[in-house]
Amino acid sequence: MPKHYFYTILFAILSSSILTGCNKSENTETEQAQQSTPAKVSIYSVQQQDINLIENLPARVQAYRISEIRPQVGGIIEKVLFTQGSEVKAGQPLFKINSEIFQADVNSSRALLAKAEAEVTRLKTQLERYRQLLPSNAISKQEFNNTEAAYKQALAEVSQTQAALARQNLNLQYATVRAPISGQIGKLLVTEGALVSASDTNPMAVVHQLDKVYVDVKQSVSEYEQLQDSLNDGSLLNRGGSDVSILNSQGKLYPVTGKILFSDTSVDPNTGDVTIRVEVNNPQRKLLPGMYVRVGLNRASQPNALLVPEQAVQRDISGQAQLMIVKQNQTAETRPVSLGQLYNGFYVITSGIKAGEKVIVEGHDRIQQPEQSLKTTVWKSPQSTETKTVSQTENKDSHKDTAVQSSPDTGEK
Repeated sequence: MPKHYFYTILFAILSSSILTGCNKSENTETEQAQQSTPAKVSIYSVQQQDINLIENLPARVQAYRISEIRPQVGGIIEKVLFTQGSEVKAGQPLFKINSEIFQADVNSSRALLAKAEAEVTRLKTQLERYRQLLPSNAISKQEFNNTEAAYKQALAEVSQTQAALARQNLNLQYATVRAPISGQIGKLLVTEGALVSASDTNPMAVVHQLDKVYVDVKQSVSEYEQLQDSLNDGSLLNRGGSDVSILNSQGKLYPVTGKILFSDTSVDPNTGDVTIRVEVNNPQRKLLPGMYVRVGLNRASQPNALLVPEQAVQRDISGQAQLMIVKQNQTAETRPVSLGQLYNGFYVITSGIKAGEKVIVEGHDRIQQPEQSLKTTVWKSPQSTETKTVSQTENKDSHKDTAVQSSPDTGEK
C-alpha cells in the first residue's frame, strides 16, 4: 500500500474520533444543563377532607298527574268553555254537550215516578180497607193477598223509577264535561259541532298538573350496586337523599326543590338502568313534561377523602391513571393511582397516595429527565381565584347578592 493512502485513512479515522468525542461531550453537557436547570411546576398538597358525593345523572320530567278529558255521554258539542293553555280548577266546566235529549229523559222519568207513587198510594189505601174487612169475611183471603202483592210490586216500581231518574240526572250532569283535576290544559282536540261518544278513543283535551312533577332519573345498575355496596361496607355514609338539584342542558340550576321517592325494583332490560323517581315542587312551571334534564343526587358523603385536581391526573399508554409525586429530594416520581368520583373539578383518589404528599398539577411537560430538580409553587384553583374576585366585588358593592359554590381545599397554606 502506498504511504499516502495510509496517511489519508489514518487522518480520516482520527478526524471521526475527534468529532464523535465532541458530539458526546456536547450531549453530556446538554444533559447536565437540563438536569441542573430546575423545572418550574405547580403542586398541590393532598389533605383528607369530608365531602358530599353528588351524582350527576340524566333524567326526564313527567307530569304529577295527567287527565285525558273524555265524554261520559254522547252528543254534539255546543260550547267550549275554556281557553287553550290556561290553568283550570278541578270541577271547572270545559265542554257543553247538547243536553235536550237528557232533559227529556229526566222529565219522562219524573212522570213515571209520579205515576208509580200514585199507584202505591191507591194500593196502600185499598190494602188498609181490606185488612179491616178481612175479620168479618167481607172479602176473601185470596183477594187480600193479591192486593198486598200488588202493593209491594208498586213499591218496587217506585224504587226502579227513582233509580232510572237518578241515572237520567247523571247523564244530564255529564252533558257538562268538567275538569277532574287542577292543572294546565293543553290544546283543543275537538271543536263545537263535533259528535262525541263515551266510547271514543281520542280525548277532547288533556290536563297536566304541573305545580308538582316527577323526574325519573336513570342510573346504570353497576353504578347503583357500587353505591349500595359502599353504603353497606361503611366507606360511604348515607345522607338519605335529602338534597336534589335539577339542572338544564347548560348546567344551570332550576329554582325548584325535590326529594327522592323511591328506586325502582326492576332493571330496564333494554338499557340496563334503574329508575329513581324524584318528586319536585314546580310552582313556576319551569319543568315541563317530556323535558330532558340532569339531576344532582346528594345521597352519600365520604369522610377523609383524598382529592387531587383533575388536571393533575395523567394516563399511560394502557389507560392507567397516574400522578407525578414530588419526592423529598425535590424530584418527580410517577405513581399509578385508582380514581374515584369526579367532585367539583377534583378526582377522589381511592388508592396510590396518602395525605401530605405533593402532586404536580401543572408543568409536567417541563420535566425532561427522571432526576431533574424541581422549582415548585403552590397551585391555585381557578375556583378560589373566582371566589376572591367575587369577594372583592361584594366589598365594593355590598348591596349585590352573589352565590359562590364552595370548592375543595386547595391545599394553600
